[in-house]
Amino acid sequence: MKRLFYSLAITLLLPAIAYAQDPRTAQDELISLVGEAIVQETTQASEEVRKAKEVLDVILRNGTQAEQEQARDRVEEAETRYRRSQEKLDTARLDAFARECGTSRAQIQSMRDSGMGWGRIAKECGVHPSVAGKGKGKGKGKNKNKNKNKGKGKNK
Repeated sequence: MKRLFYSLAITLLLPAIAYAQDPRTAQDELISLVGEAIVQETTQASEEVRKAKEVLDVILRNGTQAEQEQARDRVEEAETRYRRSQEKLDTARLDAFARECGTSRAQIQSMRDSGMGWGRIAKECGVHPSVAGKGKGKGKGKNKNKNKNKGKGKNK
């Protein structure tokens, strides 16, 4: 019975031990978590800009000169935070593509500077667009009504 228990315990723990010992897996997980945090930060910063602009609109109609200046400053600060988080996001995307494509960040940046989008870069490198945080919802919302009238005749 004891031998069976130990065999079962070892069988159940081996995959966890192997997972914990694989530095590549741990590194990938860490990179993924950092990427998610950067995306979340950028989303929050974008929301802050939207809210600050809404407040500014209200204050421009009803507020004093001092309140208006303060609201403009808040919008400017929110936009600065958003720009910084957007830069972090772009850097994270550059790093992700460089890692997955086996190239340098400078080469990926050069592709971006030439006007290529993330999807085109992914295609050039032979990787999935989700490397840049894109493509996970492929097709959602696109061509929703494309075949809406299929099979109903010309006038329907």
